[in-house]
Amino acid sequence: MRLETPYTEIQTLVIDDMATQQTTLRGQLAMLGIAHIDAASSAEDALRQIRAKRYQLILCDYNLNAKTDGQQLFEHLREDRLLPLDTLFFMVTAESQYNAVAAASEQVPDAYLLKPITAGDIEDRLKTQLEERQALLPITRALAREDSAGAIAACDAVLARKDRWFMQALQHKAQLQLQLGLVDEAQALYEQALRQRPGLLWAQVGLMRTYKAAGAFEPCRKLAQQVLHSREGERCLAAFDLLAQALEALGEGAAAVAVLQQAAQAVPSARRLRQLAEAAYREGDLAQAQAGFAKALKLSQGSMMGQPQDVLALAQTQLEQGRHQEALDLLADAQKRGGKGQFAESSVLALQAQAWAAQGHTERAAAAAQQALAGAQPAGEFAAFCLARAALATGQTDAARALLKRQLCADHENARVRQMVGRVLTDAGQSDQLEALVAEATQGLKTRLFEAKRLLRAGQLDPALEAIEAELADYPANTTVLIECAQMNCLWLRMNKSVESGRLARVQDYLNRLETLLPGHERVARMRRYLRDTLVALRCDEAGQPLP
Repeated sequence: MRLETPYTEIQTLVIDDMATQQTTLRGQLAMLGIAHIDAASSAEDALRQIRAKRYQLILCDYNLNAKTDGQQLFEHLREDRLLPLDTLFFMVTAESQYNAVAAASEQVPDAYLLKPITAGDIEDRLKTQLEERQALLPITRALAREDSAGAIAACDAVLARKDRWFMQALQHKAQLQLQLGLVDEAQALYEQALRQRPGLLWAQVGLMRTYKAAGAFEPCRKLAQQVLHSREGERCLAAFDLLAQALEALGEGAAAVAVLQQAAQAVPSARRLRQLAEAAYREGDLAQAQAGFAKALKLSQGSMMGQPQDVLALAQTQLEQGRHQEALDLLADAQKRGGKGQFAESSVLALQAQAWAAQGHTERAAAAAQQALAGAQPAGEFAAFCLARAALATGQTDAARALLKRQLCADHENARVRQMVGRVLTDAGQSDQLEALVAEATQGLKTRLFEAKRLLRAGQLDPALEAIEAELADYPANTTVLIECAQMNCLWLRMNKSVESGRLARVQDYLNRLETLLPGHERVARMRRYLRDTLVALRCDEAGQPLP
């Protein structure tokens, strides 16, 4: 006879690579009356089941296997939005590991269960989490619908009750306002939380993010350093990240690399090592970059955390250190193990062309570079810079300049892009060409932007929109062009007094792309406010009220 309890209908997944531990956990869950229990013995098996079925509870062992641990799986699920907001994720770990895991996690599970575990331990955590889920259900349902206004209203309803869920609702509301670009409002909420609970870690991290969004990098740096010097926040990875971003924005790239090195020491995950290596590479610290890429590759090889880009970045770093045959061997080995389809052919050819040119195989290098240049446009900054280096190494200067010019046009206000262009030219002995290339690249773009604005000032909104969106088609990652497109489309909505769904969706797409390119930036926040004000104005007009 089946035991009926409040937990009976909960769909549950147990993830553990040891069959005996799976059996133990299943038995403990059955003691709570949970009847629907599936099991997975690896991260890959778990991922397959999670894609196929909706679970309300997942119990995952921290030490799954050498390829992917429980924390990496959890981060992957959260970052790729594979876990519904109402799915509870409990991490199972030994007590000796608990402090390191809990203090330095990229993402925080709903609960940690310390071995040895009893059914009572699971029930205590489950009961608490289910109570919280029920109390905050209107918020999570609105978030699942991507209804930000509804979620904020639901937060306000919880806040008005002033019960024990007050701080959770405050956190949700602050995060929502920051996402919507309401930076001042979010900052006020984080400050309110800190007045009630000084030193509250999530509120301090949130406050740092509002500083960053407003371009206030010095206050962001100071608060991040304060958090990292506190006992509660000394291993806070978000504080490490925000400190590094603030330092880089302030022009202190070497200091940013040092901060990321500390973070990678705290949690030597592939993601952390990759982040460190990329920052070191931008600063020209090739030894640090190579060490980071090599470790990231070793840690993630054969797991879902693996990225083909690690091999390519490591090979490029080796080439710039003069280790040409090592780079060629690395590429050959990676293609043998992963298959040619794993890598973009043009990137591999560009790397091979650089190596062969350095080894004196001039004709072979030129042929590889030509074949790479004849392929599709390179996807991403790395591929473009890699191809530009190959073109320069084989004497195809005009092609290299065109690639570098396109990168500058793609985001002419991005200091990192200019820094990388400078490195490519310097390594080719052409550092004196940088300023001329920047001027050449940005002047044409500025001229076209000026023309679109001239049309707008002349009252020719539709031709102005046509001009600016043609520019966006050529430079889809240019943040200035994206902002102009969003602004002009908002203006079209205002002038036509219409909330046209297609145009509104276009603006929201531009803003989403901007958020990816400029996460938490004040320019994006201002544009979100302008869209919000536009919609408020149009709704007032529809209601027969005066426009604000």
